[in-house]
Amino acid sequence: MELSLSAGSVKSRLKLDPRSKMALMIAVSLIMVSGSSADVEFILRAICAAIPFVLLLSVRHFLSAAFYILLLSGAVSCEHFVLPHLNGAANLTVMIICGVISRFVPGYMMGWYMVRSTSVSEFITAMERMHMPYFITIPMTVMFRFFPTLGEEYNSIHDAMKMREIGQSIKNPFIYIEYVLVPIMMSTVRIADELSAASLTKGLSAGGKRSHICQINLNAFDILLIAGSSIMIVLFFVF
Repeated sequence: MELSLSAGSVKSRLKLDPRSKMALMIAVSLIMVSGSSADVEFILRAICAAIPFVLLLSVRHFLSAAFYILLLSGAVSCEHFVLPHLNGAANLTVMIICGVISRFVPGYMMGWYMVRSTSVSEFITAMERMHMPYFITIPMTVMFRFFPTLGEEYNSIHDAMKMREIGQSIKNPFIYIEYVLVPIMMSTVRIADELSAASLTKGLSAGGKRSHICQINLNAFDILLIAGSSIMIVLFFVF
């Protein structure tokens, strides 16, 4: 199973507008953070937990979808059946691990799906259709490309380590930090600067109306998803 981010978008059987993807991601991330098991919130959490699973299947990431649903099901089961029987440090450890998985993994998977299924051009076009100011669009565009590029840099570091036959069996965490994390931290600054320069070079900060090669449009299904996300958020705050 491959959970790394790639720079390009993948073909999806379910073609969604970036705006509907953002609405779903906001709804899932917001609702899943709540740990309430009340009737309405329980239903909302169940729906939001299923959304990333369906979207992962739509981009044919079957192993990732299976891993996600098994991980989430295991965390929720531990919270309800195992946690009440534990005490002390074991109770605290399991509660933290299961809480992080059940509350943050669905939002992470939604963000991962959005990056994998949306090109940068589509994202910029959607932001301009929503009349977002450039001081928000440019940082988000840089962030949109940053994580896939960072993933490629991480793979390059591992390939370089294999070529030099170092770090094959790292047991000391300090050695791992030296071999992997330090080069990544140095590359992070360079990647951010290069992506910012690339965004400005393409004229994202220039005034006036921009033309776009890609075409995005809200269809009836996108409008339904945005409306459904809005309704879930309203129900979450009301109940």
